[in-house]
Parts: sequence; C-alpha cells; structure tokens
Amino acid sequence: MSRPIRAAAALCGTGLALSAAIPAPVHAHGIAGDRLFPATLSIDDPAVGDELSLPTFTYQPQSSSAGSPETRSYGYGAEWDKTITEHLGIAINDGYSVIHQQGSNSLYGWNDLVTTLKYQFFENDAHEVMMSAGIQREWGGTGALRVGEDATGWTQPTLYAGKGFGDLPAGVGLLRPFALTGELGYQFADVPTAHTPDGPSHNPNFWNIGFSVQYDMHYLQTQVKDYGLPDVVNHLIPLVEFAYATPATAGYGATTTGTIAPGFLYEGGSYQIGVEALIPANKASGTRTGMIAQLHFYLDDLFPSSIGKPVF
Repeated sequence: MSRPIRAAAALCGTGLALSAAIPAPVHAHGIAGDRLFPATLSIDDPAVGDELSLPTFTYQPQSSSAGSPETRSYGYGAEWDKTITEHLGIAINDGYSVIHQQGSNSLYGWNDLVTTLKYQFFENDAHEVMMSAGIQREWGGTGALRVGEDATGWTQPTLYAGKGFGDLPAGVGLLRPFALTGELGYQFADVPTAHTPDGPSHNPNFWNIGFSVQYDMHYLQTQVKDYGLPDVVNHLIPLVEFAYATPATAGYGATTTGTIAPGFLYEGGSYQIGVEALIPANKASGTRTGMIAQLHFYLDDLFPSSIGKPVF
C-alpha cells in the first residue's frame, strides 16, 4: 500500500499466508528465501511487484467534542503497482472520500492523486531480508478540498525494509514465523506557507514512520512443523501495524498522530484479503476505533505473460 501513512492517521483526526498446495514462483510478490512479505494495509511493504488493490475500504467514526459535530468518514481507494524492470516499479494511488457530519450536509470528493517510484536494491534469501527505496509524490489540487485534500502537494523520499526470523535456531521454532516490516519517510511540503484570503496556511514537513509485526501461519506449517491446523488457518498472517506522523518543522498546531492496526491477511495464492481495526494511537489521533479492509490481486500470478510481467 503506497498511500502515505499520514493519511491513515488523518482518518482518525478527521472524524496472509500461502497454501502449501499453491506453489509460489521464485521472486513472485515480495519473497526473500522462504519468506513472503505480504501487501500490508497501513504501510507499504518492501517489495516491487505487479499488483492491484481494489477496493480498499476505510471507515472512521469520530466522537463530537465541544463546538464540533460527530463525523463518520468513509474512504474507497484503489492502487495499481506496475514493474518497469524486475526491481524498479511505479504505483498509482487514488480514492474517494465521504464524510457524514451530524446536523449538516455530507462532504464528498476525490482524494489527491499519489504516485510512487520504488527500487528494490537489496535481498538476502538466507536471512530473509528485503530493502527498497522510493519517492512518493502527492499531486496537490487533484482532490477535493472539502474532504481535507491539499491545494498544494508534497514529495516524500522513503526507505522500506523487511526481515523474517526464519534464520533463528530450530530450538526456537515457534519464533521463526515472525517477521517485521517498516518504512521511514520524510515529507517535504511544496509550499511551506500558502497565503489565502483567510490568512496564511502553514504546511509543515513530516516524518512518517511505520512498522508491522507479522506471524505467518503457512511458514509455521511448512518450515517449522505441521500442527494439523484447519486449512483456513494455514492461509492466515495475523499482524499488527503501527503508523505515525510527527512534524519535522514548526507544526503550527499540528502534532504527532498515529494508528495501531491489529488484524489479519488471508492469502489465496493470486489474491489476498485483509482486515484491520484502526485504533487511534493517542488523543490527538481521535477517540473512536475504525476499520480498513482490502481486496488485493497479484497480477504476476493472474496474468504472467501480459500485465503481470515487467515492461523491460
């Protein structure tokens, strides 16, 4: 998922494992050794691939406070990831938001378009490590201001990493299905201070930080021990994602916000289903829990000879 993690945090503020019967091609998806780094929902994974997320649905309620109405925010998103070469890819991300405000008309409109250029520069199969670097770009003014989109855009260099623990000793086998992924981005505002009829509007830079903790049930079954669990369980990756944004320059009222997102991914070979709760990480992030759900397709499995392979 390439939509910046600050967007997930802002939702609060605005009130998968593969089956053993399904062989995985070498280097398909985000695979390092025996480890699959799945497409996570709140932050981006470290892989470059041919994938489609459609739809991604988010829901975030926000309790009313003094002088402000109760709101319910709904988001409908899509993302297309396309490989240019085996290790270089682009992503296009957009969506539509609807905000219901108690006692007033609903607000609705398109989100700003976000594009990402990403390069996977390191992979170590023996130690299940993968690293990438990318540049994200939000194209300001392409979305609706009434739903909180920006009139000006920003650019964000980002590092992505993943580490599986399959290289741990066999004596601690139950720990080997664990994996960590993370991203670190620095978001530069195009216009730090915009002058409007209502006065100056400040756009600070942000540090965007996120990580996930995952437990791959298919890895447990195939690489540690088959405990005879139901087949549906062996397709699951339970996980928790953490996503935070904190001002890197003078915040002008902006403060650290974030979400904690426990949930699961279900891997069906050529597709993935993900569901997570969106829990505000602090009071500034909101007061009520929302949710995110996504249907994700691996195009390299579905269309290996056409749109699922690199351009070059």
